[in-house]
Amino acid sequence: MIALDLPYGRTPYRLRVDALGGPVILAEARGPGGPAPAVAPLLERALGAPVGSPPLEGLARAGDRGTVVISDASRAEPRAELLAAVRARLAGVRLTVAVATGTHRPCRVDALGIPTRLLEDAELVMHDGHDDAGLVTIGTTTRGTPVRLHRCAVEADVVVATGAIRPHYFAGFGGGRKALVPGCAGRETAHQTHFRIFRTDGPGKHPMARPGILAGNPVHEDIIEAVSMASPSFLVNTLLTPGKRLFDLVAGHWQKAHEEGCARYAKHFRVRIAKRYPLVIASAGGFPKDINLIQSHKALDNAFLATEPGGVLILLAECPDGFGSPHFFPWFRHKDPDALERELRVNYQIYGQTAHAVLTKTRACRVILVSSLPPEDVETMGMTPAPTLPDAIRAAKRFLGELPVPLVIPDAGYVLPDPAG
Repeated sequence: MIALDLPYGRTPYRLRVDALGGPVILAEARGPGGPAPAVAPLLERALGAPVGSPPLEGLARAGDRGTVVISDASRAEPRAELLAAVRARLAGVRLTVAVATGTHRPCRVDALGIPTRLLEDAELVMHDGHDDAGLVTIGTTTRGTPVRLHRCAVEADVVVATGAIRPHYFAGFGGGRKALVPGCAGRETAHQTHFRIFRTDGPGKHPMARPGILAGNPVHEDIIEAVSMASPSFLVNTLLTPGKRLFDLVAGHWQKAHEEGCARYAKHFRVRIAKRYPLVIASAGGFPKDINLIQSHKALDNAFLATEPGGVLILLAECPDGFGSPHFFPWFRHKDPDALERELRVNYQIYGQTAHAVLTKTRACRVILVSSLPPEDVETMGMTPAPTLPDAIRAAKRFLGELPVPLVIPDAGYVLPDPAG
């Protein structure tokens, strides 16, 4: 191996192995080989053999009210193909198409990539979790989360959740139940389920609230309990490679099919590594995965799992759109993660929790960030700014005294490192 191309924005960095003074260990999830399968045959196969559920067409009758939940424009998914396949099996159903914005801003309809013909004779709902008018209260979870969902996800005769399964840095995996919570939930419901990331028996993050973990994960379990109160009828979820290439698809019961899809994803993208390393060089995956700091944090979280305590983690994340939300950076007025956590326990905010996650990592290891962010802002977040990858490597050498054999993760947003021991 002479060189590696590491994604960075739209122009990758070339990492020359000889610049590191020796070999590198590569943590790369290649996923399934071969050409990308066509969406239509995968849909036919999955819908023809649903996991833990009768076929979709048997769940509704003509004249019933149906809601199909689709992801907003921030997600790379074949929304048009999914909606077309679901509509074909719900012939005669009075249809609502709900855009699961969650806590995101509403998006433009034309940004969804859905032909107008697929929205004909259907009501389009752009969910707004801040608007109480469309929400109904359906219960409270055993952990105390009030469950408020958009009425179109509660009052329909058949509800179909669509989306994509990918790692999530504290809910284990995305997709599945998250189409409804937080996708179609009220702001308080979304915040309270996210708040379950913290321990109840003391300070700090719950050890099971991490990527690739569902069983015992308090965030996942609280969302499952909340969604079960609405009991959606069916699920259709895609599985995508790091390059956003569709490689599989699951359909069926909203929980059982999701769990099956997560297991298939982990089979391809959970990477066993011998240990945690003193030097990790990771890319957030290039544009659009590194479009802002909040999106890039997903890669930071995965790479952190492979970094030795007190080690150095170099993250390549261009962040041309800055932080991703005006509600994120102000939380770094707290220099200590314990102080930030104390405020979050009183006044929880989702982006405050992301800031806490960043600050916790920067206290456990040295994070060197190669980005376009202002250096002073990077330092405020507890990280060391570096204008280029060679500069970051030189900084790592200063911190470590010498360059140990590094672990290199070309697309840390998708790789789930699994250290031995």
